[in-house]
Amino acid sequence: MHIRLTIFLFAIILCFWPGQPSHSAVAAVDGDPFFVVVETQVHQQSVETSSEHPEERRWYISNVATLPANIPDYSNKKTVGEYFDKNVVEPAKARGILVDYFDDTLQINGGSVIRVDSREQAEEMRNKEIADIKERGGNIYSFELSFGSSKGEETSKPKLIYRSKQQPNYESTKGTKPGER
Repeated sequence: MHIRLTIFLFAIILCFWPGQPSHSAVAAVDGDPFFVVVETQVHQQSVETSSEHPEERRWYISNVATLPANIPDYSNKKTVGEYFDKNVVEPAKARGILVDYFDDTLQINGGSVIRVDSREQAEEMRNKEIADIKERGGNIYSFELSFGSSKGEETSKPKLIYRSKQQPNYESTKGTKPGER
């Protein structure tokens, strides 16, 4: 009787056991390379938006990064949104520049549904996205996406990489006072 019970329990354990190693092995590997594109509307905090001070259409595009193993893939967009708010939006606001965006304007790989298998492929897609954005209009800023300890713009390092002549530019550099251009 004890032998049958032991064999039965052992068989049940074997049924569940094969799924465990493959799940933990997947969790230990970093995610696929990706980049982020955020379409924003930018204006000065202390100035009413008008024809004299229109909103600036600004795009932010990140470097190519991978999620650390301890961050699940399904939280990718949420994690990046929190990072963007803390390291780009909040520091700009502290200097009087409001960077507004909606969740659906923050896109992983520019909204592409193509799986990215290598850093080189992600870089190529990122460069194509920059070229496409130039045609759509707006100023383009790069920013560094770095997981771990972050210190605002010291970590994200936003930098103008393309200036559209049709757009105002409310540069958000240190030392700019609200109301200045």
